[in-house]
Amino acid sequence: MFKCRWIYSVERWFDGQHPEPERVRQHVETCSTCARRLVELQGLRAGARGAVKREEIAEPQFPSFMQGIRDGIEAPRGRYHRGVWALVSLTAAALIVAVAVFMVFTNGPSTVNATVVESCSSDIEGAVVESYSSRNGVTTVWLKIPAAQDDIL
Repeated sequence: MFKCRWIYSVERWFDGQHPEPERVRQHVETCSTCARRLVELQGLRAGARGAVKREEIAEPQFPSFMQGIRDGIEAPRGRYHRGVWALVSLTAAALIVAVAVFMVFTNGPSTVNATVVESCSSDIEGAVVESYSSRNGVTTVWLKIPAAQDDIL
């Protein structure tokens, strides 16, 4: 939809906030987009005025009015909300107990059995491969590559 650059000025003018009301009024008379916007704004204002319903409370009605407010404030909350929260709390507690029981009655984490190095080799020409196994079962593999004569300084 095409918008005129004067739309913001028309809205300000409609609210009585534009510093040059006569200039905006003249523009609205010549621009169909701004004239449509003005009709929309007038409709909105009329609808808002129609929605406002003002009633005054007469002196004899005032005590009943205040009692209705007090009843609404002091009325106990419905049991539904307490029941839902009780169910949620009970479910959370049961879940915590189940996890705790599971942790107590399982054997804990199982040990990791590392792979045993049975042999090692390399396709690198002139490389030497050695391995060493310690008493606690850790195996270390070394790959020794001879330095090229060009790399020596």
